[in-house]
Amino acid sequence: MRRIYLDPVDCERDHSGIYIKGSSFHYLSNVLRMKEGDIFIGFDGSGYEYKIEITSRDKRFFKGEILNAEKVVNREVLFDIVLFQSIPKGSKMDKIISEIAQLGVKKVFPVISNRVVPHLDKESIQHKKGRWKRLAAEASKIAGTDTVIDIGEPIGFEEAVKLPADAKIIFWEKAITSLKDVIKPFHELKKGADIHIFIGPEGGYGDEEIALAEEYGVVNASIGKRILKVETASVIAVALTIYELENTK
Repeated sequence: MRRIYLDPVDCERDHSGIYIKGSSFHYLSNVLRMKEGDIFIGFDGSGYEYKIEITSRDKRFFKGEILNAEKVVNREVLFDIVLFQSIPKGSKMDKIISEIAQLGVKKVFPVISNRVVPHLDKESIQHKKGRWKRLAAEASKIAGTDTVIDIGEPIGFEEAVKLPADAKIIFWEKAITSLKDVIKPFHELKKGADIHIFIGPEGGYGDEEIALAEEYGVVNASIGKRILKVETASVIAVALTIYELENTK
């Protein structure tokens, strides 16, 4: 049975009924070609899944009956992971979003750092944000998570490193301290702590950016001797950080 993300802004509930409109309706109707009598599993990021039968349709919405609602198995990360990803060239950000969405990251901020190449105007940013949100929802279905990554507004690097968090880690090719050693001081962090992770663009970070980050409590860390593609480094860095945080004694 299909498991489909329903954006809360597209849904109105009435007792055991639900009205689905907007982009969620478009996806169900025009992409999946769903019709009256079809049944699917919907999730909206609330921690619950809903078994829904489509009972009728209009030109602008589906009406459905909620046959069952149940709490999903908790697969979420213990901490609130926020990724500050310097915007890479081309469609690489699409791949990064799709992959890290399966890991349980809470939010991603596209970051403008010194070596970022793409020039994005407001219109193209909004277009990309919409696509990134859809990619995140698709990835959440695959991973069976009940939350979908929030995509923040683009932010400058200097502003990003100043944002408060319980722990802030920046991955840098010149770093000599292993991630495992960087994580050790965080063993007393409580569930729900804010963890900020910074990943640079294709050209990495400059020395001056690292110095600025350190001024605001960002600790630099290494994930090994090899130079990785940015889309590979992002996934590995996030996955290893989550693993180390959840297994630190």
